[in-house]
Amino acid sequence: MKTQLKFAALSAIAALTLTACAAPAAEPGEDGEERYEFTMGMASEDTYTAEWWGWLAADTLGYYDELGLDVEFVGTGGSGDAMEQVIAGNLDAGNPSAPAFGEAALVGLEVVNVFTYSSGAIFGIFAPKDGPITEIADLKGTNIGISEPGGGEVAFLEAALREAGIDPLTEVTFVPIGDGGPETLAALENGSVDAYSTAYNDIFAVQTAGVYLNDLTPSIYNTFPARGIISTPARVAEKPEAFQRFATGTAMGIYFCLQNEEACRDMMRGAIPAAFEQNADGISQGDLRFELSLEQVPPADIERIGAHDVEGTQAFLDLIQSTSADYQAVNAEDVLNDDFIDAANDFDRERVEEDAANYELQNQ
Repeated sequence: MKTQLKFAALSAIAALTLTACAAPAAEPGEDGEERYEFTMGMASEDTYTAEWWGWLAADTLGYYDELGLDVEFVGTGGSGDAMEQVIAGNLDAGNPSAPAFGEAALVGLEVVNVFTYSSGAIFGIFAPKDGPITEIADLKGTNIGISEPGGGEVAFLEAALREAGIDPLTEVTFVPIGDGGPETLAALENGSVDAYSTAYNDIFAVQTAGVYLNDLTPSIYNTFPARGIISTPARVAEKPEAFQRFATGTAMGIYFCLQNEEACRDMMRGAIPAAFEQNADGISQGDLRFELSLEQVPPADIERIGAHDVEGTQAFLDLIQSTSADYQAVNAEDVLNDDFIDAANDFDRERVEEDAANYELQNQ
């Protein structure tokens, strides 16, 4: 999730797109209507995380199937891997984090977001509770833990430091301490780092282990895109009907969950039970991630599920570009495709509301 794509690797991936196999053609279903196949790469080895309930609900409830779409959700090694597989043409689409998508666009690769699934900070900046660090400006002269060199959080961290007047190269020290495991806990508890910048999922792991941190993340990060349905213009042009049906089914799944949050939490418990295992205080990483997703997934306009925030995306791209001379300027409108949004929201909302009202919990 956190590993950034490398420039050399991206160039090699671009070459692969020239030889990628064509997507399978539509085939007639039992009722004579055309059915389509669609492969969606999920940026997690476990396929789902506790925030991806919109996709899980649509699949579980059969919305994609009703729309004549056979969807295969494919777990990947993270956002970098998902982005690489999409660019190489091995997947129709994927849900890499915004930094992986943005970096690909900023080095000149042809990528596009056809449906914004969630917005808000994926990565954050944190400091121990009751400690001396209460704002970004306090980080000058400190050791800041990161997950790994080149982690996706680094670009955000560097930009936030510069905005506070701190040179990230000379006035702080970045210390790799892992992604929420024992190494991370030891570094935070023994004081070898003064703060920690990483993905929120890693922070939830730290919290469930009993270490609590203050969130110093700049509020502007909440306007940034988080995840979407990411593909290439070529694949979208090749399979527009499949993309339309996938966007519609996803919108239906999101709408269902917004009508019955507990139903979708229940589905997630069944899909990834380990994430919902509670600690001694009754806290689980799954519940923490799910609660945050209830702030990040709901659209600004419920009638426009999947719609893009052009200004927020542009601010995000500009911020990432500012961290490297190797990045080129990108116009957000060139990487946002809204061709499917209107039709994706043209579904029977009353029917979905009835589905939500009648759902019986299975994994309490």
